[in-house]
Amino acid sequence: MIDMKKKFNPKEWLNTAQDTNVTTKMCVGNSSPGSGEVSRPLTSGRRGIDDNTSQNTFEEVSQILLQLESSQTDITTNYADWRNIGFAFADEFGESGRELFHRVSRFYLGYSQTECDKQYNNCLKSSGHGVTIKSFFHLAQQAGISLVTTQPKTNPPASPRPDGVSPENIEPETIFNTPRIPTEVYSQLPEILRESCGMFADAIEKDVFLIGAISVISGCLPNIEGIYFDEPVSAHLYSFITAPAGSGKGKLKWAKYFGLKIHKTMVQQSIIEKEAYAQELENYNNLNKNQRQEVERPREPKRKMFYIPANSSASAFIQALSDNDFKGIIFETEADTLAGTLKQDWGNFSDVLRKAFHHESTNMFRRKDNEHIEVEDPHLAIILSGTPKQVHNMMPDVENGLFSRFLYYAFEDYSDFKNPFVSYRKVNYTDFFEAKGEQMYDLYQTLIDQPSPFEFRFTAEQGELFTQQFNVLYKRNRMLLGNDFNANSRRLGLITFRIAMVLRTLRILEDGDYSNPLICNETDFHTAIQIAFTLEKHAIAVFQNLPNNDLKGVKLKFYNALPDNFNRQGYLLVAKNLDIKEKTAEKYIGQFKENDLLEHEHNNYTKNETKSRKWTN
Repeated sequence: MIDMKKKFNPKEWLNTAQDTNVTTKMCVGNSSPGSGEVSRPLTSGRRGIDDNTSQNTFEEVSQILLQLESSQTDITTNYADWRNIGFAFADEFGESGRELFHRVSRFYLGYSQTECDKQYNNCLKSSGHGVTIKSFFHLAQQAGISLVTTQPKTNPPASPRPDGVSPENIEPETIFNTPRIPTEVYSQLPEILRESCGMFADAIEKDVFLIGAISVISGCLPNIEGIYFDEPVSAHLYSFITAPAGSGKGKLKWAKYFGLKIHKTMVQQSIIEKEAYAQELENYNNLNKNQRQEVERPREPKRKMFYIPANSSASAFIQALSDNDFKGIIFETEADTLAGTLKQDWGNFSDVLRKAFHHESTNMFRRKDNEHIEVEDPHLAIILSGTPKQVHNMMPDVENGLFSRFLYYAFEDYSDFKNPFVSYRKVNYTDFFEAKGEQMYDLYQTLIDQPSPFEFRFTAEQGELFTQQFNVLYKRNRMLLGNDFNANSRRLGLITFRIAMVLRTLRILEDGDYSNPLICNETDFHTAIQIAFTLEKHAIAVFQNLPNNDLKGVKLKFYNALPDNFNRQGYLLVAKNLDIKEKTAEKYIGQFKENDLLEHEHNNYTKNETKSRKWTN
């Protein structure tokens, strides 16, 4: 386990500190087995939770912590943020905020109860330097957490409706409560991705662009393959960016530039071949009958393109795929375009996409005229964006297997309206990303000219760690989500392997090393893991939002909301907040114990870190 954080010395940051004792009671989390409450000192000069205003704030913070725990979101990765949260809790709640500080800290990869206690002690001894509870609310909002419960009710209550519901109690429905990609990922990316992501200030914009960029680039790497379960696989990925309409998915468009030069070159070459064919055909038609017998009729060249458009008729779309030998990229910012096109004449296109993910050959048929097209060794990357409803239209359930083949990034945007006339970077974005496309074109040409494929590999140690951790994830999800999510858990392994393949291949642009095989370095291995394990939570959110999936994942929400240490009263309180019945909560706790997710002694329960913790270095 890595160190919790660097140690904080309040004397270096502040000048004065005070300390006096008051007592309060904590209900969730024990100081000793069997105890349902614990007395702790409160620092003077700060409100305890006995104060009415602070009691309301305590409840609001607790609700936000439930959201953070449900999505396993870490907002303490940055040391300054972690320190300020400690100051905020100490300022608002005194000693009563210690358990809250543990709860918000525990999703950090190197969480240590001892170090966390030391840090909070230091915060209690300081004056906070003006850091208030608003800092915590701001960090939570930046991580995509809804702050509806934190809004103070200063106006008189409105008249209740006939059904007894007051207007101020009506909260907007939250569709997705998902974590952002960890900040440290961006400093570990290959240079071309790191510089490109640096063009965006907003965390969600960075994430949307990164997922799109990795997916586009996955289709730009010919002659790169790895062996996965004894089968050769390329880097091609399927990804789906989903959010309510107007939520800020637009930055995805810049990712398309990575393949744009490849596309334009391919289209231009196709035009030249078409013109040559027209001339050859004219010459052929000018021959007399006897001359034609000695000359083969010119064959019309295929119309090649890298980006295969889906905004045409079904037959034209399928013909474009066929002309490109089912290789290339489908990039659609409105998923309904693809979904609507494919519901027409070609009845088994979903089957083709499922098999293309694993490069399996198949055939397609058109109901009209019984037309067939052979699909041999397909290599497709797919990048889609759309609303949750558009996800449903494409994949109404998990039964046909297409759902489990996609990476998902799902979010809701609660940010304010931004000034459209101010750029984050004082550069021409089109010129910048066209230059990145030129870099990718050069790499593409170098790879495609290789006499044989490069083989991408994990080291033996990486392979062992990969297998161990995915086995834990698979068993955990099977127990918490049921069998319907099994395929997602299994295919996430292949997706992670492909992400690592993309990252490692991009290192060639930095070091010029074309060694074969391409061995994954430790940085790219762990970066791929961090990205994939973050997006697994997004896949769970989308899964739970599918039609008729309302009750699925309740067990997972319950488990994530439990603190690291608790007693029976504690888990029943969490269950009550999630509207889970007492008997059901008891059954879930028993299942967690059976699957080694909890350790139980007397009336004390502890989460088993080796089974439940996120990937650690």
